[in-house]
Amino acid sequence: MKLIPPALALALLAGPSFAADTPASTQHINPSALSAPHGYTHVISVYGGRTIYIAGQVPLDQHGTLVGAGDFAAQVRQTFENLKAALAASGAGFSDVVQMTTYVTDMSQIDTYRKIRDEYMHDPLPTASLMEVKGLFRKDVMLEVSAVAVMPVAPHNLVRPAEHTPKG
Repeated sequence: MKLIPPALALALLAGPSFAADTPASTQHINPSALSAPHGYTHVISVYGGRTIYIAGQVPLDQHGTLVGAGDFAAQVRQTFENLKAALAASGAGFSDVVQMTTYVTDMSQIDTYRKIRDEYMHDPLPTASLMEVKGLFRKDVMLEVSAVAVMPVAPHNLVRPAEHTPKG
């Protein structure tokens, strides 16, 4: 029977806790063969970590009430506050976001969107898609934003799933 060296045995036993402390590594790439991006990154490579998927967030408060009826800026701000809360529930923040998809009902409001987004997000920005759509799930909702974030392998402050599971 072959014996495992004590240092290797200790490393194997400590493996999961070691992995938990290993941060995800992301590399933001803007290839020179592509046009210069404005407000996003062309390519992000991720090594290690865990992936967090945030469903499309809209400008509804925690009670389901629309914030900013007819006011695009107020709706953008509420949507980003919702994204912030969703990311925080997994121990993440905007700097961990690697991909965003945004749907707007009026592309002429893009400068307002970018100005408010930039209050929450800073370089390097994630990959992103922005689309104008005919409408969203309600006529008074003017945008929806979904996101993907990457964090270290194991969360240290993750809320237990049972605490987030709706009753009923």
